[in-house]
Amino acid sequence: MLTKDEITGLAVMIPTPCKEGGGGWDATDSVDLDETARMIENYIQAGIGSIAACGTTGECAALLWEEKRAFVDTIVQVNRKRVPVFAGATGLGTKETIRQMRGLKDVGADGAFVGLPLWQTPTIENSVQFYADLSEAVPDMPIMVYANARFFKSVFPTHFWERVAKRAPTVILTKISYNHANLLEDLRVAGQKINFMPGEGSIYAVYKMARPRISAIWSSGLAGMGPEPLVALAKAILTDDEKRVDKIWEDIRSLPPGMPPGEFATGFAQYNAQINRHMANIAGYVKAGPTRVPYRLSDLPESWKRLSGPRAKAWTELRKKYVGVRGL
Repeated sequence: MLTKDEITGLAVMIPTPCKEGGGGWDATDSVDLDETARMIENYIQAGIGSIAACGTTGECAALLWEEKRAFVDTIVQVNRKRVPVFAGATGLGTKETIRQMRGLKDVGADGAFVGLPLWQTPTIENSVQFYADLSEAVPDMPIMVYANARFFKSVFPTHFWERVAKRAPTVILTKISYNHANLLEDLRVAGQKINFMPGEGSIYAVYKMARPRISAIWSSGLAGMGPEPLVALAKAILTDDEKRVDKIWEDIRSLPPGMPPGEFATGFAQYNAQINRHMANIAGYVKAGPTRVPYRLSDLPESWKRLSGPRAKAWTELRKKYVGVRGL
């Protein structure tokens, strides 16, 4: 079974390619499995460290179980154990999450990618017990906690991580999508058992705060346009090459914005799946296809669409600088 120390480099939170005409409510077989296979092989050849499927950008809430299972099965078959694969199993309750975890393990997923149940606002005790129950029910499947404060109605405080580390032994990894101000305390109480993985918006700040204890980073939107600059950044972080980290981050931060200034805080929660898929399609690294209902590209404000093209073009140019820089 995977351990936290085996998760290194860039974790790509992949889109779920959609067939043309497959975005509607009547589509029961929407996943483009041929494009999935091509996408996975390209990511692995580019040097990524792990894959996480069926998160927010992967439209987990818009997929039927049969579609999700076929998607993960294709990923596993193409991957051939070259990198760890975490499959999304977030649901409305514990029993459904366990059912999905077991099914995804059966098709060969190495771990589960799981957020808190999407209904009531959870207490800390309820949240800890949720992951403890998953550990008990599926003791041979590692878990990546999808710690997104915006979507899962929790701030994921230090005492949550302390208790999860003690009571949920299969939790080995977390996608940091919460305020990281207390990260050093989080690492102190849980870092021996859980790998804390920063993402697109917080990579640099977390690295500076916690170096050299960061061994993996995650990306969804940027990596959806091609992973090479982030593969290079993850390699520099893993080797604690601070000057190299500074330079790559400067390149990434020089990109034009993908949304109007000041609109991220409120708008991103409404347009996450749509904007990331829109930019992926423009960049062309992945043929992501249409969004699935209830999310539609027509939801995007015109001001967001206008900014997407220049950002995708700039990222495509930046990728050329880092092609061939593989992860460790």
